[in-house]
Amino acid sequence: MEKTGKSLSELKRSIYLWVVPFILFALTLNTILQNLFVEDKFDAIVNSTLFIWFLFSWVLLYKNRFVRFSEYSNLILISFFHVSTVFDVIYNDMVKSGGGDLGDFIIWTPLYLTFIFFTLGPKRGIYFSSFIFACTFINGILFIGQLPSKSVDSLSQFYFANLVYIIVLYFTQYLFRAFTEVELVKKHAYLDSLTGIANRHQIDAWLEIKLRESKQTDKSFSIIFFDIDYFKCINDRYGHKIGDSVLIELAGIIKDNLAPGDLFGRWGGEEFIVITDTISHEAIGLAEYYRKIIAAHDFVGSGRITCSFGVTGYHQGDSMDTILNRVDKGLYRSKEKGRNLVSII
Repeated sequence: MEKTGKSLSELKRSIYLWVVPFILFALTLNTILQNLFVEDKFDAIVNSTLFIWFLFSWVLLYKNRFVRFSEYSNLILISFFHVSTVFDVIYNDMVKSGGGDLGDFIIWTPLYLTFIFFTLGPKRGIYFSSFIFACTFINGILFIGQLPSKSVDSLSQFYFANLVYIIVLYFTQYLFRAFTEVELVKKHAYLDSLTGIANRHQIDAWLEIKLRESKQTDKSFSIIFFDIDYFKCINDRYGHKIGDSVLIELAGIIKDNLAPGDLFGRWGGEEFIVITDTISHEAIGLAEYYRKIIAAHDFVGSGRITCSFGVTGYHQGDSMDTILNRVDKGLYRSKEKGRNLVSII
């Protein structure tokens, strides 16, 4: 969970680092256009303040310093700008000028609300966005009797759109989180918790697919089944922590040396399986290669170890039981002959 939290924080930080420069560009462009066509000192001050603060926060994010402070301070500043702009438009453009509407300000509202939920999450996001909505809604209610019908229509659409955005973003975040959790559960259901490679459940699924494909297309495949020699002695002599370390290290060695397309998983305990599309005599060579690199490796805490291997290829009419029983016999034949050997059945 800690790693997941860190990765999510890094993802958010990366998004901010990409998005903030675009916001700075938009503020710069908006300031230039306002200076050319509109003389509004208030907007110029607001834009300049936002630009300076966003630039400062981007530097903090880039240096990975005070990230949460940057997030929350940006949210507060943008929220103040949002509420004050709504008040400014209602009072100055609609009430005092006797007309006008919210114009392109509405376009930025969904982005602002998305930023709220992105920063605070669904639960705090719904509270904060509802509070901001209430602030802008009160602004409208205070002047509702002084607004022309066109402005009332624009304001009504703005409030209705805000409610829709808030509800949609709230439930979208929950749906996305639920979907992500389901995907993580499904993923970890097929992974060995110790070594991080496929577990027996995943191996069974792979074998079912391979057997079905072989029956339909006459395409062959082979299984390499192996385990660690005298693994109980390793646990007894060095302890289970070193034993687990050996399993993890062994899984990493095989994983790093897998041929493209080959499948690898932990069958259980100290037993491992490689499923390869090569035919039997090629699979023997592959098993010999694995045997040699394992025997030549110095494992942390335990030194040199060896493994015994069984190899078998697909036979016409094989089921999962028949092919697994056959490769298991190959493994035990290697054990009976003295271990650290490869036997084919």
